[in-house]
Amino acid sequence: MRNFKKIAPRICAVLAFVILFESVARFAYEGWTTFSLASKRERSDLKGTIDTLYCGTSIAARGIQPVILDEALGTTGFNIATNTQPLKGTYYLIQETAEENPVKQIYLVLSVSTLKKEATDQEYLSAYEYLRTMRWKARYLLSVRSEGLTVSSLLYSTRISKYLNLKQVKKNVKKKLYRTVVQRYYGNRGWRARKTSYEGERAGKKNGFTGYWDGSKGAAQINEESLEYLYKIADFCREEGIELNLLLTPITQDYIDGAGDLDNLDEVCRVLAEEMDANYYNFMLYKERQTVFTNDLFEDYKHMNVEGSEVFSELLAEVLQSSDPQEYFYDSMEEFK
Repeated sequence: MRNFKKIAPRICAVLAFVILFESVARFAYEGWTTFSLASKRERSDLKGTIDTLYCGTSIAARGIQPVILDEALGTTGFNIATNTQPLKGTYYLIQETAEENPVKQIYLVLSVSTLKKEATDQEYLSAYEYLRTMRWKARYLLSVRSEGLTVSSLLYSTRISKYLNLKQVKKNVKKKLYRTVVQRYYGNRGWRARKTSYEGERAGKKNGFTGYWDGSKGAAQINEESLEYLYKIADFCREEGIELNLLLTPITQDYIDGAGDLDNLDEVCRVLAEEMDANYYNFMLYKERQTVFTNDLFEDYKHMNVEGSEVFSELLAEVLQSSDPQEYFYDSMEEFK
């Protein structure tokens, strides 16, 4: 007991030093305009008003502009999607945001990679960085139980590669001290995209594992954790009286040609939506997809660019306002032929 009394102050002193050092390192080196910081600032400013959430991976982050939908639907939306965001991360981001806001509807964008991929520590980290409060960050870390994620998230200094970049440090510190308003080239309410256009480089190529759907395996391809958290999201929405909507977004013909059995993917998603009491919209089956969503609306073979996200956001608003949304869609990919 005496030894513990001697050691305890030293342990506390070390912990205090580490916490202080990490706080200083993050304050000095974390860019003022990074999307995670910008998103957290915007969500903080809108606290208590957000009623609509758009969720998913980079496909959703770059494809949905909440401001366009807000103007058409009279909502106050926010896009909490991040690159390669695992569904576990989506679940915790939804809970944190709904705790502070009157969320009434959620639009969750699915993709082959969303369903199939097993998340890495770096992908778990992408969702962790978008959580605003330490309470929800702690809950998330405890749920993942990964030493690598814990080190990366708590020890920000491990992510700093250039300690002597003093020019950047000066810029960050100055802007944070004076809370400079930085106008990002693109982006609002969590949305971000690029202006480049896809040139069709992948024509005729089969997609990789996380972009290919094997119709012979069907729902068995869905990762166990992804399926678990899909149902947890659905249960949370049901308990809180939140309307849940599942979406598949438009993608390039190159992606579709190498993606396997997308009719089977559609069938699996329809069953999931029915089991989850969710609405379902498959924009891969949008009747005008081949003429409207051409390569120039994408930055690569699956991510929409700035113009593409504008077109899709306006279309999504139109479909949601329609008395007969199904009139916009074919029943199968075969009908395009």
